[in-house]
Amino acid sequence: MPARSPACLHCAERQRGAAVVLALLTVTFAAMLAAAALADFGRGLEAVSGRRDQAQSRQLARAAVDWARQVLAQDMRESNVDHRGENWTIRIPPTPLGEDAADGTIAGEIIDLSGRFNLNDLAPAGVPNNAAGARLQHLIELLGTPPESAHASVIAMTQWIAAAPWRDTDRAPHAALVIAEEAASIPGIDQNLLTRLDPYITAVPAPTPTPVNVNTAPAEVLASLVPGLGIDLARVLVAERERAWFRDLTDFGARLPQGATLPSAQLASVSSRHFLVTIHARYGVSVTRLEALLDRQKLWPELLWYRLP
Repeated sequence: MPARSPACLHCAERQRGAAVVLALLTVTFAAMLAAAALADFGRGLEAVSGRRDQAQSRQLARAAVDWARQVLAQDMRESNVDHRGENWTIRIPPTPLGEDAADGTIAGEIIDLSGRFNLNDLAPAGVPNNAAGARLQHLIELLGTPPESAHASVIAMTQWIAAAPWRDTDRAPHAALVIAEEAASIPGIDQNLLTRLDPYITAVPAPTPTPVNVNTAPAEVLASLVPGLGIDLARVLVAERERAWFRDLTDFGARLPQGATLPSAQLASVSSRHFLVTIHARYGVSVTRLEALLDRQKLWPELLWYRLP
């Protein structure tokens, strides 16, 4: 058998070297594909797990809203007077669902909206209500706004809600507000004013003026509601009702200072109808914050809307 030349030997060594390099590249590429597949599987598993946790946390939040409806229904069975000393006012801190808080928690509170000024009272059923506008202007002035600016803000809000022919701009929706935050869309409304107003206003359906619960209204709302009641004496009333709430409007009127006039039953009440339920539910890696508006016109509160802000 003839011997191979040095050139052939060198060529064979180069071929073997190329084969080794190709084999290493193939193994490396296969390893990369395997790692990518495992990563995709892990991400897919996390996505599935995340969606499951999200579904569970939202279901927990909706169940908590039904629990709040039961609490309010039971409260109505026991009494027709609502005040800040009742059980529904207690804020529930994050509470574990089981023995281990890592599995999930639920927290929430029920906020009375009947103690606030309802912006939709400015134009119930689309018709401007000048008396309600005067009360809102008084409230805005109590918060430190000059009368001219307060009046301009009330006019802008009223025309935004009022139906034709009372509105002056075609840009207005001429419809009731769904949430008070919508007032931020009204041209000419100072955002700093809305921030100051936030604890004192709400937006709930108002085919007729909605009465204010004098047992839960802040002093500023009471002062704007009761003719002749100054802010200082309103604060005294608020402090007194912490010790003994108003049993009815007659009791409220009897405890008003001299010079103050008891509002009509259309404007004032000792019970609440609208409530905002705020729920924080956590399950696994998912957290859900849910808000729901309840109308307790009947024994079982009606769910008007809920949102995930």
